[in-house]
Amino acid sequence: MIKITFKRVIFTTISVLLILLLIYFPSRYSSQEISDAISKAGVLAPILYLSIQILGQIFAPLSTSALFVAGFIMFGKTAILYAIITWFVSSITNFLIARRYGRRILKRLVGEEGVERIERIADKIDNRSFFILRISTFYVNDFAAYAFGLTKISFKRYMLATIVSMVPWALIVTLILENGDTIIKIFLSMIPFALLSYLYLKKKK
Repeated sequence: MIKITFKRVIFTTISVLLILLLIYFPSRYSSQEISDAISKAGVLAPILYLSIQILGQIFAPLSTSALFVAGFIMFGKTAILYAIITWFVSSITNFLIARRYGRRILKRLVGEEGVERIERIADKIDNRSFFILRISTFYVNDFAAYAFGLTKISFKRYMLATIVSMVPWALIVTLILENGDTIIKIFLSMIPFALLSYLYLKKKK
């Protein structure tokens, strides 16, 4: 039987409130409306934006796509840097959570289906596939980072591959924005990475 403590109650309450907020705002408001709301925070807007994005990566079943688009509406090219910061911080956080606490805490953060998805990815990771999967799974960084944490891959090696994995997409999106293209093309830029990871994971079955 789980012992109920004040600390557990506070943690659970805050977690539930954050989940509700992350579900409510992206589903209730458009990217432009979210952008306008965050922009009202003035100089604190980048911190608010990053905090919401990182929380969305930790509570992996939650979609932050509308927030992702809102970032480019608000910050332009700087949103690439904010995306990298989000992935970097969540990569460290999610990996260490999975490495330290394992399946028990993951079930609370991502749900039973989320844990099953994480474990399916983790089962495919080995020393040969590690680097390819780290580069190709950046677009599902939340689940992937948790999955890597469940393996025996060293943290140092994982972080090196994580840093390198951010470079290809960042360069592609920079070129897209240089040409003044639309947000849709930014999402399309993720397709080659998604296809690569899908084919590799399918091959590993």
